[in-house]
Amino acid sequence: MTERIDHARLARENLNVVGSRPMLPEVASVTATAALVHATLALVEQQRIANLISLMQMQTECDETTEYLAGEAMHALIDFERTPATPFGGPDEHPVIRSDIREGLGL
Repeated sequence: MTERIDHARLARENLNVVGSRPMLPEVASVTATAALVHATLALVEQQRIANLISLMQMQTECDETTEYLAGEAMHALIDFERTPATPFGGPDEHPVIRSDIREGLGL
């Protein structure tokens, strides 16, 4: 699995560089553009998560296709962890937010 890039942090860092010291206009322009690109990618990540949540909410629809897509969206948002659930010793699974989604939401 590839490591997640924190685009919001990189956008802030690039903007701080532009505002913190004197630099050539060309360098400032490139650094500000990098900040803009990272800010845009951070918004894309947030929109992706919002779309998955919206798609998951369609699970109440009766159509088989939308039910399947809602299930796929749910699995893109959550994982299931096994824990000891009962005194009978059987494992149980409970839902947890996937780590990439958690990081994307800043949780």
